[in-house]
Amino acid sequence: MEFINKDKDHFKYGINLWNGEPNKPVFYNQEMAKKIRDIKVPVIGLQMDIKKYPDFLAIALYEDNFVQYHGEKKEMVIAYIDKVKKAIESFGVRCELVGVPSEKIL
Repeated sequence: MEFINKDKDHFKYGINLWNGEPNKPVFYNQEMAKKIRDIKVPVIGLQMDIKKYPDFLAIALYEDNFVQYHGEKKEMVIAYIDKVKKAIESFGVRCELVGVPSEKIL
């Protein structure tokens, strides 16, 4: 059994400046994509992207697309996004939600 060399391996991907913990590796692969596609999308026409940043993956939701849902459908979309986020995090990758502003507003 090999122990982690904290000086070498523990902070291999850098340090999270918010909480001082070691950063997790950031990757997006076919297995993750398949797991996300296996989650049933609750509404037709939902626009969502997975974006890769240096320290994390992000689920990008488009504001002008999201505002068209109301009541129960909006709750279903939020629950779906939460499932996608948990699926990504199950691979040991940090995941955040990012809103993409509407072009009509800006």
